[in-house]
Order: sequence, then structure tokens, then C-alpha cells
Amino acid sequence: MRRNPSILIVSCLLLIHAACGSGSGGGAGGSVTTGGAGGHSAGTGGVGTGGMGTGGQGGGLADAAGTGGAGAPDGGRDASISDGPVDAAGGSASDTSIDGGTLTVEQTRGQYLVKNVLNCSGCHTPTLSTGGPDNSKFLAGNDCFTKDTATGGCLASANLTNDDTGLKNLSDQQIKNAFTKGIDPEQPDGSVQYLFAQMPYYQFANLTDSDAQAIVAYLRTVPGVSHKPADNGGPFVTQPTSPQWLPVALADLPSAVHDAGTGVANGKYLSALMCATCHTVNTSSTSPLQLNAAMAFLGGKEYTTTLTVAIDGGVSGVDGGASGLDSGSGTTTISKKIQSSNLTSDPTGLHNWTVEQIVTAIKTGKDDSGRSICSPMRPFPGLTDQDATDIANYLQAIPPVANALTETCE
Repeated sequence: MRRNPSILIVSCLLLIHAACGSGSGGGAGGSVTTGGAGGHSAGTGGVGTGGMGTGGQGGGLADAAGTGGAGAPDGGRDASISDGPVDAAGGSASDTSIDGGTLTVEQTRGQYLVKNVLNCSGCHTPTLSTGGPDNSKFLAGNDCFTKDTATGGCLASANLTNDDTGLKNLSDQQIKNAFTKGIDPEQPDGSVQYLFAQMPYYQFANLTDSDAQAIVAYLRTVPGVSHKPADNGGPFVTQPTSPQWLPVALADLPSAVHDAGTGVANGKYLSALMCATCHTVNTSSTSPLQLNAAMAFLGGKEYTTTLTVAIDGGVSGVDGGASGLDSGSGTTTISKKIQSSNLTSDPTGLHNWTVEQIVTAIKTGKDDSGRSICSPMRPFPGLTDQDATDIANYLQAIPPVANALTETCE
């Protein structure tokens, strides 16, 4: 039985109401890059060779990089490569199992942002042969977290640990300039070069000063791992000399039409950091790219996903088991273009979703029927209930705008 193919993408995670058996995300257009370590943004190579990065924004980044798609919308990775447990690197904000020691309030806030909001570990932690994160080298950089399929060239992510090959010798301001402005922190000749747009500095530009400083304070506590990331290859050899993306100010995103003490200010802040890039089309297809603030959270940005379907073409349902994949004919995989969802409360968006359902989707990656949501959606189990609720309340409080989807996971 077919379901209503309404789509919800949260935090650059494709949350599709008609869930799938499995899938992988990729940026739309051009020669799609693959690989990566899955996360909220994409790195651009080791510090001094490609800059630092933390994830990536797929679709729109295809144009930004000038070479086609950049992995998946949530981090320049191909979602067919599994992380294992999404928050295997961290868990809750109070978890110090990897970092060790007792963190200050500021460091704990930074830990929470790094692990559970921005998911820096997804792209900055090497992967095991099983596809999961190698937490013995937590945040030590990944030599090939994104791979260009046309050339085979890899994009490496930076070592973010407190080591000479990482961030140890960088100033706080250099680190903050990297993840909020995209400025490569190490240019010996004094020139200014920028990180590739797989690192969403244009999105993280909305971090408050205190949160940006908290991130730096936390990174200073991460045990040093000696690892100089590999040199970038293919289209990633030459770094940009100007930003590939421009930020959109938080004030330019939709304001809530009601509040009633529901935390929508915090929800707007987190939505800008986690949701806006994938759920907002760009103003143009040429660099520098920028989100179209007038269409913020209306969805419609295009991505490519891989679905597991019944060999009968999906008659039994492309929903990961809600209707079957049990026709007896076996399964196969198909590649399909899909669009990010309208997150406003319009009938073409989240009109029928409750706050609780949105929170469940964000934290567990399950739809309102308990089915796993189509890739490249990934859950945010470490996000606090309050933060997830604030995001849901903000999305329900912004003006509803119609934007029907034509490319779905169905």
C-alpha cells in the first residue's frame, strides 16, 4: 500500500514519510562525489593543505565545488557508507568516555554542539573497514571522507585534535575563522585561501560568539592524535581564493508568527544551523552560492538517493517493510532523485505532523508509523528533547507556504 509521499528533511537529513529499506544520498548534478564520513558538514583537507571541515551540504554544494555533487546533503558523504550508531562518538552532552576528564560548563556546551548538533565527528573521524567510526582516532581527520567519482580524487578532513598535526598550534580565532568564515587557518605565505564549500562555514556563521568559543574550548580537550591528513586530489587540489558560499543572516530567516513561550528563538537558531541549507533552494547555480532566504524551509532542493525495492518495481511498497518487499521476487536497488521537504505547516508540508512526531523523527529517524526514514536522513539521538522540541515549535510557528513536491521517495 502506497503512503502519502510527504517528505520531511531535518538538519539536512532526508526524512521521508514513505520510508525505505536502505539508501544513500548524493549531491545533485555533475559528477557526484562519494565517500565521506557522514556528518553535518564536509571537510576540505588537512590543516594547511585543505583546511578544516566538518561535514557538507550535498545538493547545493555540487555547484559550489564546481565539480558536481558533494556526497550527501548532510555532510559530503555517500550515505551508503554506514556510520554505525550515529552518535557512537559521543552520545549525550555529558558523555566524556572519549575525551576523558571532567569538562567545564563551556567545554560541555562545546562537546554537545560538536557531537550532537553539528556532528563534526562524522567527517573528521576515520572510518573502520566496517564503515563505523574509528573512535581510537576520534576527530583525527579522514584521508578520504569525500571522493570525486570522475577523477577518483579525495578530499581529506582536518585533524581537530589537540596535536601538532591538528589544532594545537592554532589560535582560537584561527579555528573560529575556519568554521564560521571558511578561512584556511594555515597559509605560510600570508595569502588568504578558503575551505571548499563542503565545510558549511556559511551555515555555521550563525553560531553565537559564545557557542563558537565553546566549540574551540571543547576541541582543546580532545586527546591529541598524531595524524597529518593526506593531500587532496582531483578537483580538490587547488583551494578557492574566495568564498564559494555566502551566509544568510539569522534575522533574514522566517520569524515565528506566534511564540507563547515555546522556545522558538532557540528553535530558529538551531534550525539555521541544522536545517536551512538542505531545506532551502539557492538563489543561483553559480558561485558564490547563497540560500534564498525568501524561500527558507520550503524545501525543493534536489538530491539523489539509492532505494532498496522489490524486483516487481515496488508494487509491494518502497517503504522498508511497512508494506512488504515480500513479493517473493527478491529486491534490487535503484537510484532516484528526490527533493527536500517543505518544513512549514502548510498542507504540502508538515500540516498533519504534531510536535511530538517531529521530535521523534529528529531524534530516532522514524516516521509517525515507526518506519525508518529514507536516506540520507539520519537521527540525532543526542539532541536534547528540549532542543528538538524547540525546532519543532519554530517550524510550526513560521508562516505556512505551499510548495508541493514532485520528486519523492515513493
